[in-house]
Amino acid sequence: MPFTTGFQLSLELAKAFPVRSITESAGTKLLKYARDLRRSGSDIVVEADLAEVFGRGKIVQEIERSFREAVKVQSFTFFRDGCEISLDSGAGPTILHAFRNNQHFSTIVQLSFLAWTHDRSSLATAIDEAMVKRFEMGVAGASASPGYEGILGSLAACSSQSNAFAWSDYIHLVDNKLRDSIPGYQYSRDLMKLSPAALTGAMDFLYLVQQLRESRKILISNAMGAITFVIWAHYILGLNVLITSKVSSTIAFGDEQNPHVLIVWSNLVPDSASLYQVSSSHIQEMHPSIQLLDEDMSVILDLAPDSERWTEIAVETRYPLLGYGATYLHRMFNADIITNDHDPIYEESVKLIIAIAIWVSRRVDRDMDIILSPTEVINLPSPQRDVSIDIWRILASARILFSNMFRAADTSAIDAYVERLSRDPLDESTLPNICTTFLKKVPVKPRRTSPGSRYMFQLRCLASMVLVFSFVTEIEDCSDLPLREVAFVQRGFQNDFHEACKVSGQRLRLKHDTIFQQIKSYLSRQEISENVFLYCDFGWSVYFDTFCGRDPTQVKPELVHVRKGVPTNRKTMERKMFICDGHMTPGPMFNTTNAMKDDSQTIRGRDYVPRSSATASCAEFWSTGAQAFQHAIYYRVNPKQEWRERGREPFQVFSYCCGMQNMLWETFTTAPCDHSLSDSRGPVKLGMDAAAVLGWSSNQDAIEEVKERFLICLTKGEPGVRWLAAKSSIFLGRRNIAMESQTHPGLRVREVMLRTEDCCDSCALEQTAAVPGNHYWILIL
Repeated sequence: MPFTTGFQLSLELAKAFPVRSITESAGTKLLKYARDLRRSGSDIVVEADLAEVFGRGKIVQEIERSFREAVKVQSFTFFRDGCEISLDSGAGPTILHAFRNNQHFSTIVQLSFLAWTHDRSSLATAIDEAMVKRFEMGVAGASASPGYEGILGSLAACSSQSNAFAWSDYIHLVDNKLRDSIPGYQYSRDLMKLSPAALTGAMDFLYLVQQLRESRKILISNAMGAITFVIWAHYILGLNVLITSKVSSTIAFGDEQNPHVLIVWSNLVPDSASLYQVSSSHIQEMHPSIQLLDEDMSVILDLAPDSERWTEIAVETRYPLLGYGATYLHRMFNADIITNDHDPIYEESVKLIIAIAIWVSRRVDRDMDIILSPTEVINLPSPQRDVSIDIWRILASARILFSNMFRAADTSAIDAYVERLSRDPLDESTLPNICTTFLKKVPVKPRRTSPGSRYMFQLRCLASMVLVFSFVTEIEDCSDLPLREVAFVQRGFQNDFHEACKVSGQRLRLKHDTIFQQIKSYLSRQEISENVFLYCDFGWSVYFDTFCGRDPTQVKPELVHVRKGVPTNRKTMERKMFICDGHMTPGPMFNTTNAMKDDSQTIRGRDYVPRSSATASCAEFWSTGAQAFQHAIYYRVNPKQEWRERGREPFQVFSYCCGMQNMLWETFTTAPCDHSLSDSRGPVKLGMDAAAVLGWSSNQDAIEEVKERFLICLTKGEPGVRWLAAKSSIFLGRRNIAMESQTHPGLRVREVMLRTEDCCDSCALEQTAAVPGNHYWILIL
């Protein structure tokens, strides 16, 4: 709406509906706050209902001060000038309101911690069921649950706005104290897991004990969730926690003489079971009861596991990317035996992991298979498309993942291991002596693979992480990225990586979204659709380099961006967790009915002058869906005079980010040459086997009519025209051939070569002609 129209409308409305002052409208501030919460994904009613429960707790001053300091910082990342969407990080509506309201602040701190250690979806289900049960039991002040969806939205908003506070520091603190105090201690994910009964009890018992410190206590029957309870009860709420064990002296967090929470220590995982493989029957037996006791230790209330209404709260503890690999190795080497922090196995393992990542990185290709359906895949003959990754990127990734352990690593030894791996793939017989000496100390347990086999599997998993994060453009800025504590599963990319490690000649093939999907899986277990090109969780976003909107030759489709911030509409301040391709219908000014006629013109002869056959301006269109912002790019193409003279009129076309990413994945780019850019201004030799064209065609038959081996699209200096020409060439090349290969077996595949800014036109043609194989080409020059 133009400004003058809006101003006049305001005047007219003011005549009919006099504007009231803010003081006259009692609900104005409340309504504004409610709208802000809705835009951020939360809800005022849900947050109020949660605050009635969790807001009763009084937060320890140290936590309150450090939490406020960590989450108050706001930052804004803009994709480009004029873009409606930015990445906003730090305090949003939920946190800002909590700063002004002690009850809400207490709620946010506790939910931030619980969401850091547990899967939000199952946690939301458990909180919903607990609030329903409290309401059914007639607990004083209990209100009906706001529902699963509302709780999940509020948990997500809380997580995204409070991610700067790393609860993992407290997890390490408690874990280290338990390791120093309990003989044979082994970390287990079950030590983080809250059972539904324990969560339901804690939602009332903890606050009762905090108010009635001298006359009430809590007893938890076993160690399941012990680390979570210690952090929640002691470090957040200031209660004294005492862990009693038959194999060690009592472990106190706070005043040992006046405990408020008692935890009975027990071994949760049988010796015969894997750390991550516990039967469901055993899990149900492990669920503890939680009791509220009086000063004489008599039971007042007892909440036992409900066998008829049993919900599993999945553990999904987060650890920052900085030192994530070091934490993983420490847990791995202390799973069966106690391993000193200075044991040489740590440094030797880091060197092996980096060497494996470098070795595999030399054998990475782009997967060019055309998937027509879940059961039909076509692999057309094509030149090999290597994915080149610089060693410095791999070392930078390892430096972040292994932190202090990496600094001790000997790069010369890494080089030697890479050389050895190129001759002899890693197996138990080729492991370094330091590793075999250590593995001899690891006990062999029934129904488990050998220690050496498990060790190599974990090395390959960590090497795959090093390789994946080497594709992140701003890895040095990702130290605080909160990753899930994942149990590596050998499927998809992981399986392909393991196979590439076992066979020297086996190449690792990546699809256009493999790296994007892998990093997303480290952030969240949530499944997303194929048209999503930006995913956000815990206040961090991962997205394709294609979205940066530059010239296609400046985009590296194998790289991804990982940045702090939640996608936010600058006009409405609405937040969403995804950005996906949208299919918006353009208005009259973007009429596309005459977009792509078959009227490209072929130019033959001795030479041609590098130029563009058209100019193109673009506009971004945004819309908002239930979970995602939707994005599309519309190009307005204005043919130049020589193309106009051949009957081409101005037209408009649209494009989408995922399609552009897929398109770039299937193109080649030229290597730098030694000539200056001025060398591309004069005539360039064509040769008998090359022809230049004005524009591009949407018709396969028109392409087939050009018999020359090299077909040159004139797009020089026009990024928008280059995008459109490349897109048309790809989708009317390999994909169209694949779909029509059965009915038209004689169709030729034309590969696409993009000339980069550091290569002149003549060298681009020479480099293309030098590619092995009798391939036909479309050059975007």
